Amino acid sequence: MKFAAQILILGLLSSTLVEAGILHTAPKRSTEDEPLHGAYIVEFATTHTAGENSQHKSFVSTMGSKGHNVTVRQQYDTEVFTGISVNVQTNAALHDIVNDPNVVNVWSIYTYKRPEVTKVKNPNKQSDLYFAHNLTEVAQVHDILGIYGKGVKVGVVDTGIDYTHPALGGGFGPGYKVAYGYDLVGDAYNGDPKTIHPDKDPLDKCGKGSGSDGHGTHVSGIIAGNDSAKGFLGVAPQATLGMWRVFGCNSGAASDIIIKGIEMAYKAGMDVINLSVGYGRSWEEDPISDFADKLVGLGRSRNDGSSGIFLPSAPATGRRVIAAASFDNLATIVKLLNVSTLPGDLIGYLVTGDSPTLADVPLVAVSDTTTIEDDGCNLITKNIKGKIALIKHGICPSSTKVINAQSAGAVGVIMYSSDGDPPMAPDTNEATIKIPAVGIANVDGVKIFNTLTKGPKVTFVNGTAKQSISTAGTVSDFSSWGPTYEFQLKPNLGGIGGNVFSTLPSYLGDYGTYSGTSMSSPYIAGSIALLLEARGQKHDPETLTEIFQNYAKPALIYGTKFIDNPIRQGAGLIQVFDAIKGTAHVSPAELSFNDTANHVRTKTITITNEGRKEMIFHFDHLPSAAVAGYNVAKFGFTPVEPGGYNQAAANVTFSEKFVTLKPGKSVKVQVSVFPPKTNPTDHLIYGGYLVVKPLDVGQKPIHVPYFGMVGNMYDLPIFDKSYPVIQNTDGSLVNETKVTYSLNGNDYPTVMVRLLTGTTYIELDIVNSANKTVLGSFANGVYVPRNTILNTQGFFQNFSYSWTGYVTPIGSAKLISVPDGVYHIRVSALKMFGDIKKPKDWVRWLSPRLVINS
Repeated sequence: MKFAAQILILGLLSSTLVEAGILHTAPKRSTEDEPLHGAYIVEFATTHTAGENSQHKSFVSTMGSKGHNVTVRQQYDTEVFTGISVNVQTNAALHDIVNDPNVVNVWSIYTYKRPEVTKVKNPNKQSDLYFAHNLTEVAQVHDILGIYGKGVKVGVVDTGIDYTHPALGGGFGPGYKVAYGYDLVGDAYNGDPKTIHPDKDPLDKCGKGSGSDGHGTHVSGIIAGNDSAKGFLGVAPQATLGMWRVFGCNSGAASDIIIKGIEMAYKAGMDVINLSVGYGRSWEEDPISDFADKLVGLGRSRNDGSSGIFLPSAPATGRRVIAAASFDNLATIVKLLNVSTLPGDLIGYLVTGDSPTLADVPLVAVSDTTTIEDDGCNLITKNIKGKIALIKHGICPSSTKVINAQSAGAVGVIMYSSDGDPPMAPDTNEATIKIPAVGIANVDGVKIFNTLTKGPKVTFVNGTAKQSISTAGTVSDFSSWGPTYEFQLKPNLGGIGGNVFSTLPSYLGDYGTYSGTSMSSPYIAGSIALLLEARGQKHDPETLTEIFQNYAKPALIYGTKFIDNPIRQGAGLIQVFDAIKGTAHVSPAELSFNDTANHVRTKTITITNEGRKEMIFHFDHLPSAAVAGYNVAKFGFTPVEPGGYNQAAANVTFSEKFVTLKPGKSVKVQVSVFPPKTNPTDHLIYGGYLVVKPLDVGQKPIHVPYFGMVGNMYDLPIFDKSYPVIQNTDGSLVNETKVTYSLNGNDYPTVMVRLLTGTTYIELDIVNSANKTVLGSFANGVYVPRNTILNTQGFFQNFSYSWTGYVTPIGSAKLISVPDGVYHIRVSALKMFGDIKKPKDWVRWLSPRLVINS
């Protein structure tokens, strides 16, 4: 069976949340955020030429005739994207590439980090994916409709796969479950093209201790695993899989490699493509986002998270790509411990390594309160030697807390989750960690804390239990917040990503439980496979996405009666049975009303009756909580991490109260949104759901997410207070009005830039101090995201730009060295929605005088 649509699913990657209100730390020299030197992706103006690779050969030949040394990295050739990735040695070469009449886009190449997940030791290797299927209606699709994804091909671009696993077919190639794929990089790949050793076999054989976490195998099991002996059943267990490996055993992957993997999956005829990676770009102009979006537009692709607002990760930022939010599972399997002061009350815990064997060991809390925000993050002064330390999750990495407890003499750590959260296993993968550490639920941690005066002792006991997750069916705390800076809704849709049991390579024990949007993304990919089997070729990719959004279930904010905002959950948690059986359709399935300056009060939705009988529809409004991305009174315009909430809500009116539709007919209805009257300085993001409710018994209501901002994006400051700043190589900051550099060795200035708001363009120029003329630029960036308080996956505390004495003069492609003299570095950034041609739309900073004496 061949489907007309190919869908691309990209996970908004998770990153560790920190508590609101903690200001950023001192600047650090950072290179992780910098593009690969001299490496670019080039898109040609014309696509899919008759002569194979003719444009690629012509391009390389033209560059060579101009004296440029060009090394080809990858070549691309599809109906929507033809291009090449290259390494060049000089700015002059880049200038000629940019000005080539057959080139329409040039992007720097970045390294995407390996997907990050939270690992949980599953004590009995029992399947908790069954719980997830009850939250998403996948169980009903299997049991009532008998649909399992038969005939659908799902491609995975990831870390490789252990296809020898019984749940994944036991082999590779035609006739096996994993029938397609390729290894683009090899085990030793570390991001450097010289370490690439491709082959035709995508097997993950990295081995224990290699640094691999078996991510691609775990993702594949969620989509299509089937192991009757273990009672394990993925979302679409009869689907066929393909794996295109783009990561080595413990490295990141360059963006041009990832694009090549997507292209190969596309050309292999995959109906759905899952890519569970992300990088902190926040703009839809990222090259992978652009490529993925074009494939969706062609009708052949789709899928893709969190330190406050405006941080969706590329490539999920593609406008027509599905960005997946993560929701918590219904339950998990936990091991047990006993606390002497809570007789008869066994406490469930999760652990990443082996279970502790400690018995009758005294327990002491590191802090005197359960409300502390940085518990265990700093040197521990309390006497915990020979005892188990009770510490709360939050602010700093859990591994830091465990190391601090170990340094203070603790023999173990019990870490309880943040307020209201389920147990989360601490990270104990640091080689220096020698003591056991387990995670328990917040409610259990508080319960134990309240008995400290009685001298509790802890014993880890044999046995397991199913433990309900109190946050089940709500957005996971690690799931990223949108929207994009173009004010498009991200995420679009939610899948189960918190505590998901799935397959692992044999060297990691065959099965395990991971948490992350890396898990919710394949959950949606498998769900789409079920819908494709049910509906076949009747719909294009965008319509299929709308169907799932129409019938998704908006969730409450955990512990409240308020609906969570669409920039957190998109349309809500996927409901597969309703999506398959629903007979009404609303398009568009999401609406953005932008900020105040660009607000369009009225938009139009189209309702279609796809059923066999006449239907009557009623319209209603379900407001969500507003997102408070800033606490201006307390922290200015440093975005709070994570974002907060506000009860402000918009008023919504419809042009009709009821509409009646005969089978096959459509009607247009106007929707007017009146934003709440809040202080524009707060820049609240309001939102909610338009409800299109069939009056027929048995038909589910359709929800259409919408959102907008009170306030103008243009007014948001770009630079953080006291930034930019000049930093010396030794880490010291330049506070003088005049400082001298030799430019020898490491004696040069570095500009540290910290952005509170993203910018479409940033440029660093050298200005002559005497006559104020601009000599040229030495660095620039396009579509730059904001910085975060802590370094999280793909996002950084600041950006660094080093000046070693060279500039590119205005209008020239030649790099020149400046003579000795006195200069300033000028940093210019374009305001949100600003016009590059208008001086008032730029913010600028001028450095102290820099004396160059080489």
